[in-house]
Amino acid sequence: MKPHCVMMVKYVLPALRAKVALELIDRGYRVKDVADLLGLTQAAVSQYLKSKRGQRGLDIIKKSDGAKRIVRELVDDLVAGRITIEDEVDYLCRVCEILREEGLIEEEMYSV
Repeated sequence: MKPHCVMMVKYVLPALRAKVALELIDRGYRVKDVADLLGLTQAAVSQYLKSKRGQRGLDIIKKSDGAKRIVRELVDDLVAGRITIEDEVDYLCRVCEILREEGLIEEEMYSV
């Protein structure tokens, strides 16, 4: 069985970035602006938006209202300038805690 952190980095981190990108686009940001804000290339953002990256993790996050709430907080804080994307690890850890409490990471680990 893989450690939780491996599952988070491999599946949930890309999903977190995908959810943030989608949320920013929904709020009217352009792909270029999203890429700049997230420190990514426009191509990477485009892949997130087309579900070519992070899909498995998105399926995990969709099962958790708490994880979705953390994503919204991350986006709100990014937009307000209270944090930078370098702070995303703090939010990733919070998402991890929620997903572990809900048993969603363990469920995913056993399905790999």
